[in-house]
Amino acid sequence: MKKIIGLLLCIFVGAFAQISDDLFTQPEYEESPYSQSIFLSYENTPSLVYIGEIFPITIKAIITRDDFDKIITNATDNTNFRILNPKSEWVHDLNNQLFTKTFYLQALNPSPKLPNILVELVDNEGVFLDKDEIEGAQIETSAINGGAKFSGVLAQSFVVKNEITNKFDDKSLIVTIEMEATYSNLKDFKLKNYANGSIDTFKDNIALQYIEYDIIIPNYIQTLEFTYFNTKSRDFQTINIPLHVKSDDVSTHTDLNPKESKFKLYKDIFFGVIFVSLIIIFVYKRYKIALLGAFLASVYLFYANNPFSQIKLRSDTAIRVLPTEKSSVFHVTEGELEVEKLSSKNGYIKILLPSGRIGWVREENVTKN
Repeated sequence: MKKIIGLLLCIFVGAFAQISDDLFTQPEYEESPYSQSIFLSYENTPSLVYIGEIFPITIKAIITRDDFDKIITNATDNTNFRILNPKSEWVHDLNNQLFTKTFYLQALNPSPKLPNILVELVDNEGVFLDKDEIEGAQIETSAINGGAKFSGVLAQSFVVKNEITNKFDDKSLIVTIEMEATYSNLKDFKLKNYANGSIDTFKDNIALQYIEYDIIIPNYIQTLEFTYFNTKSRDFQTINIPLHVKSDDVSTHTDLNPKESKFKLYKDIFFGVIFVSLIIIFVYKRYKIALLGAFLASVYLFYANNPFSQIKLRSDTAIRVLPTEKSSVFHVTEGELEVEKLSSKNGYIKILLPSGRIGWVREENVTKN
């Protein structure tokens, strides 16, 4: 019995000693693999932006370590904004530990705040070193209602570089406008009052945008007028473009119906007179050179008016104003249509419709038969 009591006493004393150790001994924690070495803040942010507007924000990063090789930057929750230069470089102030990076954003939808920005440091082996995330700044976004004349463009500056106007048909003109704008959404340019308009060429380097815009308008229009929103002055500004219709015979943009061109008519008459004259000379003088000249004149007249340039378009073929994918479509064939081929360029064929209008179709829209 005494042995049993002694054994229980030993067990009790041992348990008490273990409890004492647990109570009075501090636990050992695993040391953190890194301490905070990157601190983010905003240098400047706007308080109000408009939907479609392009604007800058600048992030500052103070980095207290120098063993990193790369700074990785990502935006989170950015469905309401488009970052136009996500791969831009951080700029290091060599006199201190300050880094700055300017993002250009475009507002796409209403939002109460900018996207969060996550910045991570990695070494030259791709090993993660540290990170910090800055909460998106509070911001007010608003839509612009510019009315029927508003082109949809928001820009710091806007310039019309050139205008080319040609006759399209008996009732219409085709106008090409070359425009430049700074920090703008020039790709959204559209003249709402006219349906047949499209961007033919677009160039963009964020700071400067360039487009060529083609539009078909009634031939009684003498001036194109539209507005854009100036993001510096925060107001609408009006652009007026006087139209200068080029001579029918020197039109090179879409060209008129060559069969109706006065210049072609004069050429046909000229070569016809030469042909008849040379035949008369050959009959009376028997000059072989006159016969050769008459033959050449007849070859020209034949190929200038030959009936072998007929092609057939497939059903549902889009007929475009210009030989580009983004050009306006002014007609879609309802069934197979026989037209005259005038020329070809960059995978497109220039055609003459039975109505007398000129257009362009893709080569694959021509039937093999």
